[in-house]
Amino acid sequence: MCNLPNCSHDALDDDFSDLFGGVVYDGPAPVAFAKAALSNATSVITYEEACDKCNGTGRFVGYTGRVLGNCFTCKGKGTRQYKTSSEQRAKARDAAATRKAKQEAETAAAADAWLAANPVEAEWLRRPITGDFTFHADMLTALYKYGSLTERQEAAVRNGAAKFAAAVAKRAAEKAEREAGAAVLTMAKIRSGFASAVRHLKRPKLRIANVQFSLAPATGRNGGCIYVVRADDDTYLGKITPEDKFLRSRDCTDADAEVVARVAADPAAAATAHGHEYGQCSCCGRELTNPESVARGIGPICAERWGW
Repeated sequence: MCNLPNCSHDALDDDFSDLFGGVVYDGPAPVAFAKAALSNATSVITYEEACDKCNGTGRFVGYTGRVLGNCFTCKGKGTRQYKTSSEQRAKARDAAATRKAKQEAETAAAADAWLAANPVEAEWLRRPITGDFTFHADMLTALYKYGSLTERQEAAVRNGAAKFAAAVAKRAAEKAEREAGAAVLTMAKIRSGFASAVRHLKRPKLRIANVQFSLAPATGRNGGCIYVVRADDDTYLGKITPEDKFLRSRDCTDADAEVVARVAADPAAAATAHGHEYGQCSCCGRELTNPESVARGIGPICAERWGW
């Protein structure tokens, strides 16, 4: 009861049942109810298996064979607890691997379809890497990783492929123009000299002024050709085809082409003139010191090997 004078309040220890229509909670006590719920939540079936990291020993063994302490995975217990059995986990891994393989196959198929539909871009993406430029290779990797390219990536690929195709067409036109205007030389004498030299030398070379001649590998795509390079820096000047056409490169000057024509007309005379002017043999590159060699402009051994 309230202790105030003239208090008319009811008892404070009323059960308030009348406030809720006379309904009284008759379930378990709240604490007991919470403990029961927690017990039901934690009563999950678990599977105990030997730890796969330490093979059930509970020890961590170093690469030298020494025991360095407890296993980090099982904390030294030697066993691990799982919510599923090993068979269930293996089945789940197999299912995940199957899904991954299916997804990769679908992604690769989508990439192949895109490349088939865009042959110009496909040729550019698949070309070999030269130097530090790897953008096309990176885009090909992205295409096979995701099955498609973003809008900006596709635009960049189309732009790069178009520029590459234009450059290839330009080079092809320039090559056709050079071949059409290539000088036809009478190369019988220089070919005869190389045919004689290969019987004595593995890789015969002939240097006249600053122009060097050598045979292309017989088994390569340029078999039967004679390569022409600048002797001091190996700059490619062109090649003489089996049809005796001199196909000049962009770096070949008119002066270089004049030397090639002079050697083609009379290689022996050109070799002699080289020896007189530079004091070295045009075939082996050695300095001419013997009086006979100095007078001839070529060493007697080299002259014999080359049939001069």
